[in-house]
Amino acid sequence: MRRLTILSAAVALAALHAPLARAQFGNLFDQAQKKASDAVEKAATEAMKPKQTPAPSSTQPSTGTAGSGASSGNSASATPAPQGAPAAGEVYGNRYDFVPGDKVLVYDDFSDTDVGEYPAKWTVKAIEGHNPGGGNAVEVVQVGNRRFLKSRYQAGEHQDSSLHFLRYTIQGDMPKNFTVEFDADLAGSLSFCFTDPSGWGGQEVLLNSDGWAKSPQAKGKLPATSGVYHVAIAVSGPQVKLYVGGERVLVDPDGVTRPIARLGIEFKEPAKEAADHEMIANFRLAEGGKPAKQMLAGQGRIVTHGILFDTGSDVIKPESGPTLRGILALLQGDPGLRFTIEGHTDDQGGPKVNGPLSEKRSAAVKTWLVKQGVDEKRLQSKGLGATKPVDTNDTAEGRANNRRVEFVKV
Repeated sequence: MRRLTILSAAVALAALHAPLARAQFGNLFDQAQKKASDAVEKAATEAMKPKQTPAPSSTQPSTGTAGSGASSGNSASATPAPQGAPAAGEVYGNRYDFVPGDKVLVYDDFSDTDVGEYPAKWTVKAIEGHNPGGGNAVEVVQVGNRRFLKSRYQAGEHQDSSLHFLRYTIQGDMPKNFTVEFDADLAGSLSFCFTDPSGWGGQEVLLNSDGWAKSPQAKGKLPATSGVYHVAIAVSGPQVKLYVGGERVLVDPDGVTRPIARLGIEFKEPAKEAADHEMIANFRLAEGGKPAKQMLAGQGRIVTHGILFDTGSDVIKPESGPTLRGILALLQGDPGLRFTIEGHTDDQGGPKVNGPLSEKRSAAVKTWLVKQGVDEKRLQSKGLGATKPVDTNDTAEGRANNRRVEFVKV
């Protein structure tokens, strides 16, 4: 625990000093990133060795805590566990009922954007009849082994907020059911906006640095006022649910008005020192999928994107609980049901990494189900690596769709 606390603290302070360090040391950041990219497969291979856990290197002193990524992929970098997370292998309890959408529409870990630049999948451009974005006072920064989109504190400016929309084109309206996920530092105030922020006739879910979350009709207490936590939002028709760090924070039955024309992030205080904590990472927008029982009846298999692992790891992440409990309920309800559990990865890292990694991940899922009382004879596990993609591996969204666990009826 002591080692995790020190490592997590170093990552948080690095977020505060990344812009200054880049200004002092010029292109050393870029050289380090290139070196890290060249070492992806080597580092991922190291991550697969027993009793070895790769960690981000940092020379910064200890000051805070870093959170988990939302990805179930297999890039080389390891990510520290979120503050307050259960022990490895445990899952969040029944109040955490968030299940990620199955079809990824936008995935942005900002890895394709140079440090110090504005990310290509976002814009401040207005659309007719709606609030323009504004305050191009954001940049991509490197924090440990991850990149964040971060508000840039500018002393003396009088900018009230900084609003940034996804470039994703919405045809008429978003799907009835969709999910949004990202990691955010709770020490900074920001909101996720539907169409426009509330001050412009739209809706937003606000995470305030005072420890509260708000939507148009609901309010809930955040689990902390500092540290990087995983944020998840589930939208179903007009209903909005917000989850932070494994807790369901609020439910607003009328949190959004349809149709939704824009989706965006608003940093609330770019002209205050709190802007150094206004940042997000690992953004994921996905369309809601079919219920597991419906998929099983129609296709004979259940495709899930809600069983998650840290990169390069076969340890199940705690937010996987709702998806795992759904599979468990099917097995408990039908004693004759048998599954082959298939682990699938994207093509990053190479076959020498992907094959063994997917084998271990599928075996970890089997082990979890057996520990809940399922007869081991009803389950088989195998890893297919990147051999059966369901989408292209040429885009971040495609790779996110390829990272999955499937349950095939036997």
